[in-house]
Amino acid sequence: MVFDDQTILENQEEDATCFKCDENLENSSSYLEHKICSKCNFHFHISARDRIKSLVDRGTFNEIFNKITTSVNLDSTHLSAYSEQIKSDRRRTGLNEAVLTGNCKIGGSDCVLLALDFGFLGGSMGLIVGEKVALSIELAAKKKIPVVAIINSGGSRVQEGVMSLMQMSKTVVATNHLKASNQPMISVLGNPSTGQVMASFVALSDIIIAEPEAHIGYSPYRKLKELTGSVQSTNYLSEDFLEHGFIDKVTSREKIRFEISTLLNILKPSFTLSNKVLKKNNATSKIVDPTPWEAVQLSRKITRPKALDYIERIITDFTELHGDRSGADDNSIRIGLGRISGEPVMIIAQQREIISKVTSNNVKRNFDKKIRPEGFRKAARAIRIAERFRIPCINFIDSVNPELSLKSEYDGLAFSIADLIAKKLKAETPMISIIIGEGGSETALAFTIADSILMLQNSIFTPLSPEEAAKIQLGDRRKAKEISNTMKLTSRDCKNLGIIDRIIKEPEGGAHKSHDEASKLVQETILEELIKIRDVYPKTLVRRRSKKFRQMGEYSQQYKVDLSSEIKIWQSALKAGVKTLRKKSTKN
Repeated sequence: MVFDDQTILENQEEDATCFKCDENLENSSSYLEHKICSKCNFHFHISARDRIKSLVDRGTFNEIFNKITTSVNLDSTHLSAYSEQIKSDRRRTGLNEAVLTGNCKIGGSDCVLLALDFGFLGGSMGLIVGEKVALSIELAAKKKIPVVAIINSGGSRVQEGVMSLMQMSKTVVATNHLKASNQPMISVLGNPSTGQVMASFVALSDIIIAEPEAHIGYSPYRKLKELTGSVQSTNYLSEDFLEHGFIDKVTSREKIRFEISTLLNILKPSFTLSNKVLKKNNATSKIVDPTPWEAVQLSRKITRPKALDYIERIITDFTELHGDRSGADDNSIRIGLGRISGEPVMIIAQQREIISKVTSNNVKRNFDKKIRPEGFRKAARAIRIAERFRIPCINFIDSVNPELSLKSEYDGLAFSIADLIAKKLKAETPMISIIIGEGGSETALAFTIADSILMLQNSIFTPLSPEEAAKIQLGDRRKAKEISNTMKLTSRDCKNLGIIDRIIKEPEGGAHKSHDEASKLVQETILEELIKIRDVYPKTLVRRRSKKFRQMGEYSQQYKVDLSSEIKIWQSALKAGVKTLRKKSTKN
């Protein structure tokens, strides 16, 4: 059920009874500490000061911009009621306006915090609120520290007319300054979070977290229901916006401090890796090459570790992010921030998932869940975040081809693939890609673009499956084993062709034999490669990366051979000419 606008405040009883489920919360620690129902998990209204108290490190909050006043004449006849309402809310809440702003620390990280209070005129954004928000964000940009925004707002301050509306552009200008300074903004959405606040600086946040069952969006729920008549109370909640890719997480209030402190810590990267982590492991040890068909079979093993298996074992503090910010979220692509051996990284992973379907012949078959256009857009979003904060990107590749359907085409499949390739080629941040299983078609290529490209020993890289190749070339899918010998798809083939930079040895028998050992080998190799590229000037990285992929291909290789031969011929001719001239000179 949606409890919007004044409903929350009107029904929040002093006797600590949940108005949603009637649970007596008098002795509930979750209610007393966080205003959360211990039975139904309903999140009650909480004031801006109480939110700040629960979030910031004790004794670190310093309020700023609390004496700002408006030039609007509130004593005029038509605004007298509005003036009285402001006075009343000031007495009741102890706030000067609907937003509380200040400097603080969260988990030891400096930041500027702003908290909108729904209890003060519905947390609406008028002249003073807009100015305080803009000044706070601009201060963060100047001091080069992050912004944390706690949102509890019903929209615009209609009493202030069009000037209230103009606060949207004002706060966006300030947010652009923050982005230009490469500082993050994290927004937390309470119930409700709507209107012009959502459609301005909040929507531009790098990471958006929402409380459970919070009413969020642009339109107030009551208005949307009035206009459409079809909106249900169960389909206008934070969980629905998560599903459609517009927010990153739905997190209970009691866990938000931990989430924010973890993110703030990761988003202020500083390399601390030492060359001491460099070890002589798989780089020098003998790697037994599988046959092409053996590699195909091993890369497809159900028990082979998937992307999340590696993430679980080698990435700490992993915070998964969701959505492409265009209306969808593809769970076959997992993105998120975390650490590897203490170093901040952005993870972009193809999480392979096998789904069973019954065919038209009543035969049960297994199919790979394919990546949709929103998956490529989601990865592109991760690249943008990583580039802003110069956090290295680690890409895990394990997929066949993208979803081929008319819907995918209309959703921009070709455009999303091309856009991701372009963004990865020009991203000014270190990137490492690892093919951990089956690297198939354009789906693999788009994610493979990187400064260092790695392949697990028994993985494959191919434009199409051996079965499809056999069907096209030999007219028989059953000849897949035969055709695989000609496809140059093994890790050794790719290394010899100059497509990849390094092969990662697998545990004896394959990665599926020991997920832990395989993860250890992958982790060691990532760290070694990170040390090589971490300090390279960003524009140099882009130049090297572009050159690397520009030179791939038979033409380029042959051109280099021909050029070398031509140079040798000219050198020989020059030497012969010099000798002839010397002989003539001697005779004379």
